[in-house]
Amino acid sequence: MTEVTTQNGWVGLSNGFDVELHHGIPLRLSNNGLDIPADDAQLVDEVTSLTHLTAVIAGWEASKEPGEQEARLCVDALQFEEILRRLALASAALFVDRYHTPIDRDSVDWDNAEYAKDFNHAVECCCLDQGEMDRKEYFSIYVTLMHAETERLIATGESPPVDTE
Repeated sequence: MTEVTTQNGWVGLSNGFDVELHHGIPLRLSNNGLDIPADDAQLVDEVTSLTHLTAVIAGWEASKEPGEQEARLCVDALQFEEILRRLALASAALFVDRYHTPIDRDSVDWDNAEYAKDFNHAVECCCLDQGEMDRKEYFSIYVTLMHAETERLIATGESPPVDTE
């Protein structure tokens, strides 16, 4: 598992703004209530440098905190498969954390449930409409990667941090 997929939570950027990451996937930006103008191009460049994913800012809105602004990020749809890959690695780590064994062929319930959740999350991360991506097209790739990662984690004894979601 690459370190980028274990990045979760809010991460500070150089200008005082923060980006929220979920398995290394950028979700939102916050200005932290700073009274400075947002340089959207600079923010996008920093997010790209941090996550290796290209995103666009979907518009700034008032946050629950006084003076704070937040913006939703949309990852480029061309990186949809990379988002699914990161989510598959995270699901593999969660399985190993829970069951201390690799996923086997009989774990179809896990495969189907995790894929459905992660596919929908990837669609949201790219700001796509349901139905824009072919759900069947990515299933085999996702499951193969997730199973292989559980085998690798067990073989190496690696125990990456997991987000219980």
